[in-house]
Amino acid sequence: PGKMNGRPSFDSMAECCIGAYPAQTSGACFAGMDSPPTVAPTTEADKKWFKDPESNDFTTGTCINDGPVPSGYVAYGTNAECCAGEYKTQTSGACYAGMANAPSAAPSAVADIKYYPDYDTDYEDATCLPGKMNGRPSFDSMAECCIGAYPAQTSGACFAGMDSPPTVAPTTEADKKWFKDPESNDFTTGTCINDGPVPSGYVAYGTNAECCAGEYKTQTSGACYAGMANAPSAAPSAVADIKYYPDYDTDYEDATCLPGKMNGR
Repeated sequence: PGKMNGRPSFDSMAECCIGAYPAQTSGACFAGMDSPPTVAPTTEADKKWFKDPESNDFTTGTCINDGPVPSGYVAYGTNAECCAGEYKTQTSGACYAGMANAPSAAPSAVADIKYYPDYDTDYEDATCLPGKMNGRPSFDSMAECCIGAYPAQTSGACFAGMDSPPTVAPTTEADKKWFKDPESNDFTTGTCINDGPVPSGYVAYGTNAECCAGEYKTQTSGACYAGMANAPSAAPSAVADIKYYPDYDTDYEDATCLPGKMNGR
């Protein structure tokens, strides 16, 4: 987490892994997540959505994902993204109305699309849907929704519906939680560790950076962050401020995402 000059910055590690390492087959990046998907099938991932060639009337136009994308057409990962991209000014709402789970209000652009968990479907078969629904949490991306709403889903159904789901997501390192070092009695020099089980009464974090942000938010010495393998150039002030960037200095198949920002990435 964090920022590094020269590298792109992502709001979550999931988005960074998907955006920076879409073809990584080792799963190294996702293995470093707090709750990585246990399975991420790709059988449906290659189905792209595009404007229906037979939708000649803009008012009633819709999107489809039947067959290959025609030459010259834009391909989208989801029906909602296609509607937002092709029918942004469609006042009839016909495109969204044709969706299996239409949002209550049509987003005005791809960036405005929110996702919520489909609690009406069995947990192992459920995915995240575009739009908002009262009483359900809202997420900025489908990846965040899958991680937040279905952390224990073993079927991979939710991730299978993503535009570029991870092909492999090992969990060998996923159970290692970070927590405040019980021997760090001096706040000024305190650090976080992930050796052994989390002691009773201690807060468990998915990453070292999150632990530092949560336990040592006001630590001015920077000792906690300095102890990280890839310390950020500036310590985030809270867990929500942590950014991630791709580790281009490591072989693609072994690379993960690091805390901080780097110019050009």
